[in-house]
Amino acid sequence: MFRSATFFLCVFLALDLHGSLTGAQDGRRYGCLLTYPSNQGRAFCVSALQPVIDHITKEKQESNICEVKFNETLVQLDQIKRQLSATQTQLENQQTSFEENLKNLIPQDLDERLNRIESKQTALSNQLTAAEEKTDNQLTTMQKALSKMDRNIVLQNFERIGTRLFYIEHKLKVNWRTAEKICMEIGGHLAAFENNQEYNAITAKLSKSNYWLGINDLDRQGTFISLASGKRAPYLWWRSDEPKYNDSTQHCAYIYDGRMIVLSCVNDVMHFICQADDEV
Repeated sequence: MFRSATFFLCVFLALDLHGSLTGAQDGRRYGCLLTYPSNQGRAFCVSALQPVIDHITKEKQESNICEVKFNETLVQLDQIKRQLSATQTQLENQQTSFEENLKNLIPQDLDERLNRIESKQTALSNQLTAAEEKTDNQLTTMQKALSKMDRNIVLQNFERIGTRLFYIEHKLKVNWRTAEKICMEIGGHLAAFENNQEYNAITAKLSKSNYWLGINDLDRQGTFISLASGKRAPYLWWRSDEPKYNDSTQHCAYIYDGRMIVLSCVNDVMHFICQADDEV
């Protein structure tokens, strides 16, 4: 009875797994197997289940191969882990050794030494700053002295009339613009006068000729300013019919026979008077 059950189970599995036992041929096999279960059942089951057995065997072999590779991988990972651990230990030892060597190289009183050096540098910087300031002051003093010397040399052509320095050109005759340029080249400007006393002292030195002044109303007709200071001329002494304008170029004053007259700044030429300062 047990063998018959086993036989039918094998037949069922064979039919279910392969599906190839159909038709009359399969029917004959059933007849044969039912008739001779004891001799033919085991062989047929083995034959029918052989693909399954082979597949299971192959899967097991592949599983064994995977397990072997997995174990090999675990071994390799373990080796890598040990190597990394050894490397980390070596690096830590090297770092400790480096720190100890660095401590030995750096003096214990380094901060104190650095503070002393910084103090010396600060003191030296202060000394240099003081020396630079002293040098600058000396240079400034020298420059002022040289400038004064140069100014004195330049003003050698000027003479003191009253309280101020003037230069009177008696020979050269030029237009008003050229006269101002010449005055600047010798260290001054075309002249204006501070008061009647100064004016009379100047006119007393003039010949019977015309002399340009720095007094003009170029900016606004009727408002006469000093070319040197840019301020309104403090003293004016016009001829009785002046100032009068015969054309649009007549805006510059000159002296003739002790009186001031307006004439063309461009066309007319004459002698001129310079002043050394730019205050009047």
